[in-house]
Amino acid sequence: MLVNPFRAKPREACEVHGHQAESGNRMLIVMVLISLSLVVWHVWGTGTGGRLVSSDAAPVSFPVLLGSELWDLFFSDHGVMAELRDVLPYFIVGILIAGYLRTFKVAVKLQASLRKYGALSVFLASFVGIITPLCACGTVTTAISLLVAGIPLAPVMALMVTSPLLSPSTYLLTLNDLGPEWTVVRTISAFSMGIFAGLVTLALSKRPGFRKNEIFVEGGIVRGDFHDEDYPDERLRCNCRRKFGNRVAVRTGNKFLIFLAKSAEMVWVVGKYVIVGVVIGAVVERYLPKEWIYRFFGRTDPLNIVWVTLASVPMFLHQISASSIVYHIKGALGGTMDAGAALAFMIGGPVTAVPTMVLFWTFFKKRVFFLYMFACLSGTLLIAYAFRLLVFVPGVDVGNPLLRGVASLSGGTSAVVLKHDPNVRMVMDPAGKGTVATYTNAVDGRGGVVFDGTYGRFTAAMADRYDTGAYIGNIADWLEENSLSAASTRILVCRLGDGAAVLLGEKVLAELAARGFTVKTVDRREVPRLTGGLLAEWGQVWLFCGDDGAAGLSDAEAKLLADHNARGGAALVVPLPSAGAADFRGANLFASRYGVTFSGVADTGGEVRVSTASSVFNRASAWLGSVLKLVRKA
Repeated sequence: MLVNPFRAKPREACEVHGHQAESGNRMLIVMVLISLSLVVWHVWGTGTGGRLVSSDAAPVSFPVLLGSELWDLFFSDHGVMAELRDVLPYFIVGILIAGYLRTFKVAVKLQASLRKYGALSVFLASFVGIITPLCACGTVTTAISLLVAGIPLAPVMALMVTSPLLSPSTYLLTLNDLGPEWTVVRTISAFSMGIFAGLVTLALSKRPGFRKNEIFVEGGIVRGDFHDEDYPDERLRCNCRRKFGNRVAVRTGNKFLIFLAKSAEMVWVVGKYVIVGVVIGAVVERYLPKEWIYRFFGRTDPLNIVWVTLASVPMFLHQISASSIVYHIKGALGGTMDAGAALAFMIGGPVTAVPTMVLFWTFFKKRVFFLYMFACLSGTLLIAYAFRLLVFVPGVDVGNPLLRGVASLSGGTSAVVLKHDPNVRMVMDPAGKGTVATYTNAVDGRGGVVFDGTYGRFTAAMADRYDTGAYIGNIADWLEENSLSAASTRILVCRLGDGAAVLLGEKVLAELAARGFTVKTVDRREVPRLTGGLLAEWGQVWLFCGDDGAAGLSDAEAKLLADHNARGGAALVVPLPSAGAADFRGANLFASRYGVTFSGVADTGGEVRVSTASSVFNRASAWLGSVLKLVRKA
């Protein structure tokens, strides 16, 4: 007789199985409903569904407006479903890695070593935590079984703090959403959090009240909660077989089948947080009042990290959802994001998840609960402030590919870049005045566009200073990656206006050639008017635009350039300095089509600081960047 591995044991056979997961699922549903209520509130308050409606148009009923807005939110080219398709490859790779770790019990084997190494076990536990594919609730129940099996409290505390912060899926989704630099920052932060929590606990572990036999609530530990037959204490070993992967494992010794089962089991465990993160992030970007987001994430306030850390405590924020929400926060801001506040959000939210705190309160004495909360909150504050002080630079988009390997740039007088479109990301806005931004809209088949207000750094005299040459090379690389043109490595540099200075210079041109680019520089003497035939030969067009009459960019040329971009061609736009007042009419003829305008002038000084990261940090980011390229190409 065949045994059905999908058969579930009756619910009453397992005393607490699934309770925390069900509680967490309810909280996720509540969070999504609260987010969607913002859509209802927006449509009800504006009566337009977020889109301009002609005053002559016939009135539309509220249900129709709401339905149209929800359809646009989920199914438009820039909606929730489009973003889910974008993250799908990273999601699949993440659950396969998690399935491998669970099938071969890598984390369980490492946990067995925690008892042997004393203080060093804190470092080992922190490492185990950042590779363990466990949710916050699963981490607590894992910790209980380890404590009962004789593992000291210090490494267990390190494990409990790090596991909710990272997992294989989180690595890949952070890599996709925020880039390699943020992935390195998040990894270092999670590992540091575990070490901090473990060492604080180690210092208290021999004091009265923190010994192993004094930390549990009497009668608080109940049967069945971990769902793995290899758990070291039979009081906590779940034999209910309600987990699909465990039912398959006890019926076959075929590791490949077990791997597939445990990977499939992770689809919903991980997938629900991906969906929730994307939905909440999309709603936040579209509908949350911009002044709220700007207050906490858009300006470098010394207390922003404190407010964000405290506000994240009552939130049920999963590690996977956090990076997606931060990505959308970046899109909602008119300038660069306060990276310190964003890091506090990504640490403080997942590590203080409400279900975890409920389990702590249930199983452990209150002094242990408060120790955990102290370690989480103070660790978040210390790490976020440390990164803000030592790594992050105000007014710089951390992890932006244009700034890869760049410590500082040549500065000078710059046109101020203003953002008016969610597809635009501000790259640099020192002192709150934008100088560099990017535009991407691959969903509509458009090529990428870079806007740089500092003409001087592209002249031969300035391009060789600091890391400006590397920055210009990064622009070419980024535009190639965001171009759909077959000639994406061919760059046409057009000076459209007066300007005596030589552009780029020999060293920069040699650097571009070494990266595989072909560059041609022209001006009005060689090309009196841009034509469609000329543009078709070049995948990238770098425009240095003046506003001086016949030499400047015309309306017809701006339309030709926009058509070139719509077919997948990429562009760099740099306004040439005016002889008189700041008038960037020529550059704005093209830039305004993408939600960017140049307005006003700012002096950025001789050197613009971009990064203080170490060479190790940069090498790790570069390695992860190569992984990102491989996944995208695949």
